[in-house]
Amino acid sequence: MFQQEYATTVRRRLLERIRRLWPVVSQSRRFGDLELEFTRVADPDRVLDQIIAEEDRRERLTGVRLADPPHLPYWAELWESAAGLAARLSRMPMLSGRRVLDLGCGMGLAGAAAAARGAEVLLADLESPALLFARLNTLAFASRVRTRQLDWRTDRLAEDFDLILGSDILYERPQWEHLERFWTAHLAPEGMILLGEPGRQTGDLFMPWIRARGWELTQEDEKIEGRMKPIRIFELRRQE
Repeated sequence: MFQQEYATTVRRRLLERIRRLWPVVSQSRRFGDLELEFTRVADPDRVLDQIIAEEDRRERLTGVRLADPPHLPYWAELWESAAGLAARLSRMPMLSGRRVLDLGCGMGLAGAAAAARGAEVLLADLESPALLFARLNTLAFASRVRTRQLDWRTDRLAEDFDLILGSDILYERPQWEHLERFWTAHLAPEGMILLGEPGRQTGDLFMPWIRARGWELTQEDEKIEGRMKPIRIFELRRQE
């Protein structure tokens, strides 16, 4: 009873904190035999508008505009690749005791699916607002879920993982070297990486690139509701 009351209190406080910033939508998502309660930003464009408004305010105060465009809030979009990974995870054997990293977790859908399958999950993202949602969306599994703000280009962890997940994280070619170094540092010897990829040209180019660096890559297609084209699931393992 105490644990249930505690979880209810934490959920209420997280929702209050999030709703002060953005309207949200909560819904039930089903993937095979998994049913997940999931809360997301109702209007991702509103998040972008807030970032642009903040940049305009900063420019008025300082008279200086950053050379780069405002940082885009990719986390606020529920990427279909995350749904593809959740569907794939729903068909895998139970992950009890397995260490899973959801890298660039966004609002935490893939990580929530892994936790629902029994895994010990670390949800990691560069953006702190994403981690608010990721924590909210995994409260049902709070005893085996952690969150961590992380930049895969520079940060390293004092642990490795049996499974590393990534939802649509290959779209920028300059990130591949950083990702490959991070995976090499944090994948357990017999571990596996699962990447959800929506069919971009960068995904096509990534396949020969990563194979040339000593990784085995296999591909499966994952059909998800509401999308004509399946999500590609890239499975990476180190070559022996």
